[in-house]
Amino acid sequence: MAGQNRGWMKGAAKRCAAFVSGIAIIVLCYYAGELLSILVNGFISPAVMGMMVLFVFLKAQIIKESWVKEFAGFLLDNLLLFFIPVTAGVALVPFESLQRELPAIIISVTVSSFLVLWVSGVIAQKMGKGGNDD
Repeated sequence: MAGQNRGWMKGAAKRCAAFVSGIAIIVLCYYAGELLSILVNGFISPAVMGMMVLFVFLKAQIIKESWVKEFAGFLLDNLLLFFIPVTAGVALVPFESLQRELPAIIISVTVSSFLVLWVSGVIAQKMGKGGNDD
């Protein structure tokens, strides 16, 4: 019985260490992205630059996927919670200001949605064909 408890404790400690190391790596990539964003005068946001840094490190196998998998899974599982502040902020905008900007909002949402659909479709077709043009 005591051996089973130690095995469980080792597994929990290992998961906790993986979680904490994932946090550290993702936060460090974010701060690296923040520095890079400063270097390009804020042309690209720090969060996007941080994701690009993480992507490059993962592709170059400087960072192993297993190091960030536990924390990344947690973030993805709780992704909905990150949209609550945005939703609350939109709900607090006075209706009059939305009404004034409604045509611009509708046009930008429609155009950007179609653009994302088109780009996603082109990429999916190229990936499905193995990148060969017919």
